[in-house]
Amino acid sequence: METLDLEEAAEFLKMNPAVLRRKAKAEEVPSRKAGKRWIFIREHLADWVSGRYPENGQGLRVIDGGKQQTEEAKLCQSTHAGKFGGYNSPIQTESEYNKLLELK
Repeated sequence: METLDLEEAAEFLKMNPAVLRRKAKAEEVPSRKAGKRWIFIREHLADWVSGRYPENGQGLRVIDGGKQQTEEAKLCQSTHAGKFGGYNSPIQTESEYNKLLELK
């Protein structure tokens, strides 16, 4: 894993350092501030440029070698994305279990 400072990252991205600093501060580019300096990881920048790096509020994108997918299928989601929270009451769980086993 190779780290870059602001000037090196700007050169790698062929971007003005002031613009890159502004994007880093706005959390538009994968970066961290260590003390007074911005730190970038070369691999993360390459993923960001190629579109594989998640944008703010998105799940990780699945790269499938160029196969066509819907936008919804490109985002990794929890299998319980439609449910709120992770708690089921014991009665609800028991009734679901019985339903699956076809018990009465």
